[in-house]
Amino acid sequence: MIGCFGKLPSSADFVSLHGAAEEVCEFDAWLQSSLAAMRYRDDWQALFDALPMCFFTYRARNGNWLLGGLLSSRDASQRRYPFFIFQLLKGDDSTGLVNPFTLGELFSAQIKPMLHQAVQGADCTRLFERIKALRPLQGQDLDLFRRVHAKFLHDFSFTDVARALHGSWPGFDSATALAHLQLGRASLLGDFAGGIELPLPAERGLKNPTADLWLTWLARMSEHRALPAVSLLADDFMHPQLYCFPARHASCAYRLLSGCADPRQHLELLSPLTTVPRLHDYDRPLEHVIDQFVDALDATPV
Repeated sequence: MIGCFGKLPSSADFVSLHGAAEEVCEFDAWLQSSLAAMRYRDDWQALFDALPMCFFTYRARNGNWLLGGLLSSRDASQRRYPFFIFQLLKGDDSTGLVNPFTLGELFSAQIKPMLHQAVQGADCTRLFERIKALRPLQGQDLDLFRRVHAKFLHDFSFTDVARALHGSWPGFDSATALAHLQLGRASLLGDFAGGIELPLPAERGLKNPTADLWLTWLARMSEHRALPAVSLLADDFMHPQLYCFPARHASCAYRLLSGCADPRQHLELLSPLTTVPRLHDYDRPLEHVIDQFVDALDATPV
């Protein structure tokens, strides 16, 4: 199922195509709580309007997934709320989902211009027709892109990823980044109501695979090897980032995206450390570096 929900300048209220689905209602409530948590600021509307497009994954309580993209918008009365286009993946179909951003790359490319045109006042009827014409992901797509992700983990090293990250994040240091992840393990295993901020390369061919790399890394660190409940890929032109929220009750997404979150609400990988971080064999394939990292975690008390 493919649909949309949110506010548009061409409508006086919410617009919806399959927006009454249980999973969409859940995601809507999550967005509403995140937006409400930022409204205490006098400049919240300006912060909201300036945010980049985000591509998202959301795991509903029933085990189904939403994949899609969202963009800050408003209705005809200037009331702010995002507009998003989504695709629903049933839990049975998405079993073993490990690489949602690579899997949804074509879908994201198709909906990106639609989102821009929609928030600029495009006709809703024509927009709905274009959304209905989109091809939903099939089981064979999941199998194919799961193999693509496995090949990426086998063929690329962490040195390759770090080199790509330096173009957008010159201060990225491999040892420091992984040390931050290690220090954040207790939060990940606990009931952490914040988010994790992860840098991505601006290079088009590596942005989504690196996002899925971070998701795989976090899943391996989690108690049940599960992907974070919610992830947002902020598609900033020069400084893309991935924001992961292990718990659905986290309400700090918009504060993180706009850079006004309390430091206790997020973990990030770029700030310097006072201790000397542990070194890993970064020239080995990514799958090996992840295994080495997780083995070291398992040998360290939380």
